[in-house]
Amino acid sequence: MDKNGTLLSVQNLYLYYKTRKGLVQAVDDVNMELKRGETLAVVGESGCGKSSLARAIIRLLPRNVGKYSGKIILDNVDTMKLNEEEFRKQVRWKRISMVFQGAQNSLNPVLKVGYQIAEVLMLHLNMSKSRALEEAKKYLRFVGIHEAFVDRYPFELSGGMKQRVMIAMSLITNPDIIILDEPTSALDVITQANIMNLLKKLKKERNFSYIFITHDMALASELADKVAIMYAGEIVEIAPSEVFYSEPMHPYAKGLIGSVPTLRSEKELKSIPGSPPSLFNPPKGCRFHPRCPHADDRCSEKNPPTIELKDGHLVKCWLYVR
Repeated sequence: MDKNGTLLSVQNLYLYYKTRKGLVQAVDDVNMELKRGETLAVVGESGCGKSSLARAIIRLLPRNVGKYSGKIILDNVDTMKLNEEEFRKQVRWKRISMVFQGAQNSLNPVLKVGYQIAEVLMLHLNMSKSRALEEAKKYLRFVGIHEAFVDRYPFELSGGMKQRVMIAMSLITNPDIIILDEPTSALDVITQANIMNLLKKLKKERNFSYIFITHDMALASELADKVAIMYAGEIVEIAPSEVFYSEPMHPYAKGLIGSVPTLRSEKELKSIPGSPPSLFNPPKGCRFHPRCPHADDRCSEKNPPTIELKDGHLVKCWLYVR
C-alpha cells in the first residue's frame, strides 16, 4: 500500500467488445482510486458500462474482447502484467472478490449452497472438502443464516438468503476488495434494507473495501464514502460522498440528483431528457452533450479533460475549463 493509502488504482482502463455491428466501447479511458476501508459507489444508468468495469477489474471477460488495456494497480502491483494463471492464483477471489447481480442466476441450482461456498476454498486455497465445509458453516452464520442451510439447494432459499450466500462466498477468502454489482436489485424493500445493514456491519467489523455498483442514487448514499458517476463508458465525476450529494457539478450528475425524491424537504423532481447513447457509436466530443442543457459548439467537437475542482472532486466537463 502506498503512502496515501491507495489500495487500488485504475489508470487509463479500456474494455471494448467485438460484435458484428462493430466495437462496443463499454469502458473507455477510466481512471479511479480506492483506499483501504473505503466504499466507492459507481453510479449511472443501465448500459453505461458499470458491470463491464467490474469485470475488467476482476478479469472475468467474455470471449469477444476487442480491446483490454490500461493499468490496474493493486498494492503497487500492476495486475494487468500478470498472466491468467498468475491472476487466478494471486488476485481473483484471494484479493478481489465479487457479488454478482442476481443471486438466482449466479448459484448452481443442482449443487448444495454449502458446497458452492466451500468450493471457493478448495479451488483457491487448496483446502480439504471437510474443512472447507466447516468454514462454509461459519460464514453462513456470519451473514445471518443458520448453518443447517449448508445442505440446502438454492431453490429452497428466499431471494434475500441467496444474496447472503453470495456475500458469504465473496467473504470466505477474506479479500481486500469486494465488488458489489447491484447486490439488492432483485429484492424487495425490506430485504434490501437488511442486506444493506449487513454490508455496513461487515465494513465496520472487517474494514473491507467495497466497489458498490448501482443505478440507485439513494442506495449509494447509504454506503458510499466516495461516488463515481459513469456515463457511456466514461467516468464524468468523482467526489467524496458528502460533497457530491450536496454539490454535484457535472450536468448529468445534477440530473441524477434532481430525479431523486427526498423525505425531509419538498422539491420538484426533474428528469434527464433523451436516453443514453449507443456504445457502438457514441457521440463525438462530450458524450452527454446531446442531452445537456448547457452544451455549446465546443462540447460537440472535443471530449473535455478531467479537472480537479477541489481536493478529490474531479469532473469531466467543459463548463469548468477556463
